[in-house]
Amino acid sequence: MTKRADKPTWDKPAPKVRADAKLKNLPEEDQETLWLLLHPTDPETPGYTLEAALVHIQEEHDFSVSLSTLSEWRAWYQLKRRMDAARERADQTKLELLKDPNLSAEDIEKVAQTVFTAEALESGNVKGFVALAKLRLANRALDHDERRIALLEQKAAAHDAAKKVSDDDTLTAEEKAARMKQIFRMG
Repeated sequence: MTKRADKPTWDKPAPKVRADAKLKNLPEEDQETLWLLLHPTDPETPGYTLEAALVHIQEEHDFSVSLSTLSEWRAWYQLKRRMDAARERADQTKLELLKDPNLSAEDIEKVAQTVFTAEALESGNVKGFVALAKLRLANRALDHDERRIALLEQKAAAHDAAKKVSDDDTLTAEEKAARMKQIFRMG
């Protein structure tokens, strides 16, 4: 027999949302506004201090976060903006390269990856660069493994065909030799 809960589940309070998730889950326009308040595009306009931004968040969104949470969000959003810009440049490069009929889809993807990597490096995003480098190495290893598997499958098929020829008692030695030569020429 199962024990009955003291309170029904609908009476339980909603779980608290992490403070940094509150900022990251704001609509993109609100996050961009917060970013621009901290980093105005006009050099004559002073940016909000973190404390002033905390007041803005409380007044506009009716929740509060800590100074460290806002600081963490600012670093995260800056990285997000850089990665979005790098991705946009890579996409623009792809569109431009699509105009060249001599380039394959693989060639275009390689160039776009290079542009994205260069952008990530230029912006000082070492973590992003390392992640991309690891991904590229993993892809190369995967390609290598796929080629190795294809070769092993070819060898296994040739071996199976040779075994059939070898076990075929209806063939003469010369016929077996000719077929073996043909099998290993093909494989």
